[in-house]
Amino acid sequence: MANEKTNSVKTSESSGAMATDEWYDLLPVEKKLILTSLSLGIALLVIFVFAFGAFHH
Repeated sequence: MANEKTNSVKTSESSGAMATDEWYDLLPVEKKLILTSLSLGIALLVIFVFAFGAFHH
C-alpha cells in the first residue's frame, strides 16, 4: 500500500513537469512544412476557382 501511494505521488509530479514542457517552439523544418502546405492549398484554391469558373454568372 505504501508503494502505491508513492507511485501516485510520483505520477502526479511527473505529469506536472510534463505540463510545463508540453509546448515548445516549432523547428525550422516544421515551419517550412506548414508554410509550404498552406501556400500550396491557397494556390490550388485560386487555380481551381479560375479553372472551373466559380464566379461566372
